[in-house]
Amino acid sequence: MNRILALALLVMMSTAETASAKGETVRIEITGASLATPLKITDPDIVGRFSIWNGPGVTVNGQQVHLDPRYQDGTFIDWPKGQLAQAPTGLRRYEVSFYCAFEHPTEEVKFCYGVTYAYDASSDHGYMYLPGPADQAFKSNTAAISHGVEGNWFHTTGSWEKLVRPLIEKATAARPGAEP
Repeated sequence: MNRILALALLVMMSTAETASAKGETVRIEITGASLATPLKITDPDIVGRFSIWNGPGVTVNGQQVHLDPRYQDGTFIDWPKGQLAQAPTGLRRYEVSFYCAFEHPTEEVKFCYGVTYAYDASSDHGYMYLPGPADQAFKSNTAAISHGVEGNWFHTTGSWEKLVRPLIEKATAARPGAEP
């Protein structure tokens, strides 16, 4: 009986540690050619809508869920559309850094994931690149979560385009001498 109790306690402790290891997105920073300074998004109504803890490699009850519409909350990549056959060209690119608050051991906020974002200003289409093995952010990204599809471009979600792109465009327009 004591062995069963000890085993159950061990399972509960490892589950609690895994759950607390996932941080909540509290800041998104965006840098790029059209931005004079990094755009820091801290509004909880915006950053709280996006999480790095989704996509391929994430399972619920042992099942992959990234293509299931019930599990699309918090995504910035439109996983069901799949990866692009080739990288978008001729678009401005931005580096996007996600910062998370971790409950354990403290409420420390630190970098937890980085991607490249590009969009077509003449349309509502945007794209995200998950850094691959040759990219600087690959090692830190895959230490947090590995999707198994790194090194590829994907479509962004409508919520990313609706909430984040206008902030980039506003910050670009406010820059002295910025292109229209």
